[in-house]
Amino acid sequence: MALFKKISTVLLVLLFTQSVFGQSFSNSTDTEDIFIKIQDKQVSQGDILVFQDMRINDLIYNHVEQNKRKEGVPGFRIRIFSDLGSLARDNSQDAKAKFYGLFPEIPIYLEYVSPYFRVVVGDYRTKIDALKDFKRVKRYFPSAFIVPDKINYPNLEE
Repeated sequence: MALFKKISTVLLVLLFTQSVFGQSFSNSTDTEDIFIKIQDKQVSQGDILVFQDMRINDLIYNHVEQNKRKEGVPGFRIRIFSDLGSLARDNSQDAKAKFYGLFPEIPIYLEYVSPYFRVVVGDYRTKIDALKDFKRVKRYFPSAFIVPDKINYPNLEE
């Protein structure tokens, strides 16, 4: 029974870290101690104290380092352009410029996956998040659609 509790605890920690800590911390070179950051935050009703075995921290930091090497997390983007041919590169640049003029706050990525030039936008963790911008984008890019893709790590400081 004790083994079951230990395995359950480790699995819960790993699931928790997948969604919270599986990302880089504001482009720092060293992994920051998230538990110290939590304890340093001032809350109106009191302080936050975290009591746990240091081996849990080690597991979390190992998981963070593994995710950093993956260079992205599964998510969604909106594809606004995809074409092949002699004019595809120029047309993709035009689509990228048009999109930037309309939505400068949304990140834009130009991809070449032989033989296609593609323009995808956004970094969305869920399809529901992507749908919010998709409705606005669809007005200007009628052939746009949501695609699963590896996205950049979200900024934790927001």
